[in-house]
Amino acid sequence: MPPKWLEFVGTAGSLLSLFTAVLFYFGWASTDAETKALGLRDTLFRFSTADYLLRSVDALYIPALVAAAVLMAAAALHQRVQEAPTRAARMLRVLRHAWLPALLLVPLYYLAPAVFELVIPLAALAGVLLSAYARTRPQPDAPADRRRAAGIWAPALLVALVSLFWAVSGYAGLVGRGRAEETAATVAGQFPAVVVFSKQDLLIRGGGSCVAAVDQKGSPYHYRYAGLRLFHVSGDRLYLVPRYWAPWQGTLYVLREQDEDDVRVEYVSGQVYRATECQRSLISP
Repeated sequence: MPPKWLEFVGTAGSLLSLFTAVLFYFGWASTDAETKALGLRDTLFRFSTADYLLRSVDALYIPALVAAAVLMAAAALHQRVQEAPTRAARMLRVLRHAWLPALLLVPLYYLAPAVFELVIPLAALAGVLLSAYARTRPQPDAPADRRRAAGIWAPALLVALVSLFWAVSGYAGLVGRGRAEETAATVAGQFPAVVVFSKQDLLIRGGGSCVAAVDQKGSPYHYRYAGLRLFHVSGDRLYLVPRYWAPWQGTLYVLREQDEDDVRVEYVSGQVYRATECQRSLISP
């Protein structure tokens, strides 16, 4: 048999891989839900694996604390079973049916899908693990008992893994839609203000944006666009929206920073600028 430290390293590596997979999946699922709620798709922004991982971190603090509390409760339960197996026998008999609540919640899904798409998989995750634990206590010694325990744990872990990703998907949907609502409400006041100078007319119009002729002598640029907000940056691409952009009415503009000979982008801070950013003579559309 391999040394215990090798078993520990292997277990830790497996858990780390699972944790990374959950982070990536949550980052993708929450971003997908957010962009769909905004009337867009995440593929437009060319997110990298690192982007998805980073976008998942801030939303997982509370679930991580809850998971830690659940693990502590599970450790306490296991210790109680080990110390007093006779007294714990009644509790284990009840826990054998811990999978039932998840099954009973299924008919309620259509009453509030946004809620139960998270509650049902969490109930299934906890239920199958508790049920498998209760059905394999005390620890089997005989080969036949170990085979029986393996036959119980194998499908239980499969269901638990599927339930975990289902729960992550449900929670990611809630987070993503919440981010979309916050984005729609804060574009004008909290997103970075942008001014674009261009040699040619970029046809940026509407939504609170404005265009004016550049009358400064010797300037290589002929058009100035204001009333814009920086929506996202990906590589050399800048994603801009007009300040009154909304998911149900708005345009997303994409510029490439490498075209600096034809386009110059400025980022302007301060509420004073925002109050006067479009007070110039405009070019008629």
